[in-house]
Amino acid sequence: MKATGLIVFGFLLFVASVLAVVAGDGHIGLAVAPALIFAALYATWKLPLRWPLLVITFLALTLEDPPELPAEGLWKSPLYTVGALMLAHLNITLPYHALFFSALDLFLVYLGIVVAAREITGSRIDTPKTVGAWPLRTFVLVMIGGVAWMEVYGLLRGGADFASSLWQVERIIYLPVVCLLALYAFRGPRDYVAFGKVIIATACVKAGVALYVAATVAPPPGEPSLSYATIHADSMLFADAACLVVLLIMQRQDKKRIVLAATTLPLLVAGMIANNRRLAWVEVIVGLLVVFSLTPRSRFKRGVKRALVIIAPIMVPYAVVGWSSTSGVFRPVRVLRSVIDSSSDSSTAWRDMENTDLLYTFHQSPLLGTGYGHGYIQHIVLPDVTTAYPLEPYVPHNSILGLWTYGGIVGFTALWTVFAIGVFFAVRAHAHAKDLSTQAIALGTLLPIVVYFVHCYGDMGLGTWVSVFTVAPSLAIAAKLAVETGAWSDARARRAVHVPVQAREVIP
Repeated sequence: MKATGLIVFGFLLFVASVLAVVAGDGHIGLAVAPALIFAALYATWKLPLRWPLLVITFLALTLEDPPELPAEGLWKSPLYTVGALMLAHLNITLPYHALFFSALDLFLVYLGIVVAAREITGSRIDTPKTVGAWPLRTFVLVMIGGVAWMEVYGLLRGGADFASSLWQVERIIYLPVVCLLALYAFRGPRDYVAFGKVIIATACVKAGVALYVAATVAPPPGEPSLSYATIHADSMLFADAACLVVLLIMQRQDKKRIVLAATTLPLLVAGMIANNRRLAWVEVIVGLLVVFSLTPRSRFKRGVKRALVIIAPIMVPYAVVGWSSTSGVFRPVRVLRSVIDSSSDSSTAWRDMENTDLLYTFHQSPLLGTGYGHGYIQHIVLPDVTTAYPLEPYVPHNSILGLWTYGGIVGFTALWTVFAIGVFFAVRAHAHAKDLSTQAIALGTLLPIVVYFVHCYGDMGLGTWVSVFTVAPSLAIAAKLAVETGAWSDARARRAVHVPVQAREVIP
């Protein structure tokens, strides 16, 4: 019987390989795809869920997503097709219009099936673990309900663009789904630290890619340089990793952490420079302010304060002189000015007008908003960019004002409360932490959420794979840390199994 089953399986795998080659229009590389897919599905079924979740986090943060136009669409890595199949709708790569989903969509559904099967059978593969504080799970479900409400309400109003409304839903729905999976998968401090290592590793990989692209890829005709080297959303990834490394070195300056900082920070800074996104620097500054304000007094912090006092008399006149200068010496000042002074930068001015239109539309229906499928009202008529970006009226640059516009007070509250809950649990866990390791994990959990806020306000943070796979796990970890540190307690938390891990065992 076993031999017969093996023969049948081999035949089916052969047929699947042939069909994959035919469907891929003769791409011979697709012949191995069925075998690889089966191996991945089998491993996922057998392994603790944290491993496949960490693996897809790494892949989602490093592979290229065609709709994001990596490197302005001027360069493709050898893994471009793999990224396209995994992260983008399959019909972009394969000539079948019905494939309006990605391989990642299918895998997330499969992970849900694995969770359901383990819950039904009482599997112990993913134990022992801590149950996360219940308010987070509740508001994750409220978030999903809020998305459904905004879609239904927009359609019921009439005149909605259904296709665009589905894109708006897609921008939101992945984050709560991944958060629920992380709540189930992550067991304790070791898994939290593994997640942090994945963030730093992927950021270093993308920084290396940014440097390579900036050095080798010619800019578009008539442009002095590439507008960006990887994608806009990598600003969040670079900022998360850089702030996390700074946090570790602020806490303790031992040999391992000094080596970590010396090897990663220069690479991350160079990657941010190569990627040429000014918002990345704002995110780093905000993240460092959070770290600096919440960490306890230390010799390192005193040294930083003294250094700031010493250079302040120099920096003030430097900023004043460089405010209107075009010299390369004053480039940091120009970047700062372009962020806060719309008269100095056409992009900033355009976004200020877009924000005005969003606020105007919100005031027309402040309680319920427009619902999904309805673009914002152009009270100030903007240059038409829909030829290059058709979704702009439905997915504006300022994601936070966009949520106020399309969801009103009701929709925004339903979708955004989960982030406030996550910040609350992270800060509470940090305050109740008994060791440096747990304090670092708590602040490391807070950083992606704060950086996400900045990016959402400045540049379409919703729905990017970077935001989904950095923020969603961070929310889950914050809820679990709140229970582990005693910052939150209830009957379910007291029944949970928790295996404490000493600081030296999780963070070098």
